[in-house]
Amino acid sequence: MTTHPAVPEPAEVRQPSAGPASPPLLSLVNVTKHYRGGGLLSRSATPVQAVSGVSLEIAAGTTLGIVGESGCGKSTLGRMVVGLEKPNDGEVRLRGTTLATMSRAERRTARYDVQMMFQDPYAALNPRMTLARIIEEPLRAKGGLSRQQRRTLVRRLADETGLSVSQLDRYPRELSGGQRQRVGLARALATGPALIVADEPVSALDVSVRSQILNLMTALQAEHQLSYLMVSHDLTVIHYLADHIAVMYLGVIVESGSPGQLFRAPAHHYTRALIDAVPQPSPGRVGPISSIRGELPSASAPPSGCRFRTRCPAATPLCAEQEPVLRDFGAGHRAACHFPLTEPQTEQAAS
Repeated sequence: MTTHPAVPEPAEVRQPSAGPASPPLLSLVNVTKHYRGGGLLSRSATPVQAVSGVSLEIAAGTTLGIVGESGCGKSTLGRMVVGLEKPNDGEVRLRGTTLATMSRAERRTARYDVQMMFQDPYAALNPRMTLARIIEEPLRAKGGLSRQQRRTLVRRLADETGLSVSQLDRYPRELSGGQRQRVGLARALATGPALIVADEPVSALDVSVRSQILNLMTALQAEHQLSYLMVSHDLTVIHYLADHIAVMYLGVIVESGSPGQLFRAPAHHYTRALIDAVPQPSPGRVGPISSIRGELPSASAPPSGCRFRTRCPAATPLCAEQEPVLRDFGAGHRAACHFPLTEPQTEQAAS
């Protein structure tokens, strides 16, 4: 019996198609999103702090991975990028222009520039539409193409995403999970976007299919010069696809850097615990080992100071009194921890 790996092995050296000097395609500047808690009738309820002051950038042609436990705010962050949610504070900028200040025409263009690939490939597809109609729908909304041009483009997108022309007359219920996710990817590509937000795109798929979808996304990125914002709780997926990773915990970014930096020398205890929790195919190892203790605190009442302190093995009274800020660990590697696993760059240089 052949076993299939969850994802292909990541390359040791990554070469993003856009250099560090390139202006960011997307910028998040101190973005905050709070939801009113307690239901619609409870006006005095403590708000749920889904995202609190997050700043990130995505360069053209690169992939930013957001990783963290369920409930950390990563999906809310993705929904704000595509405009499904509006931030309470802060700015979402596309090519330097704040989405909230765009004209109607600019917002329309931005909608087609940023598309989303959803987690559940069945729930995201209209069961009453054929695959051809599903892929064509964004083209009809965007306009500017004749019926024949749209049909030609639909066939081309089907071919690019590994779907046969004969499948275009089928309905989503007639497809496997992997095939449905290919349809979702083809639909996202239809408007010629610069950025695709992929929210847990392979978590609902069989292990043997995940690598196929991830390889397809990588090939399409090179072909179309796409950028991805990849949201996932699975570090192996993020490690394979991302050029840069941001680790999120309870609404804030606690560490960010390249896959090599975070996997070889994580600075934050939460990042270390996530890496330790990844299952390893080692004989004799009973299960994943993790230093994370306790449950994720409520987003409506996050701990004072460092939000991870209630579960951190290195926490001291200082961690409850003072919120750590992101510090530079060199070459774009940053972490917010009072007692990091490695020393920040400034402290290394001073010693």
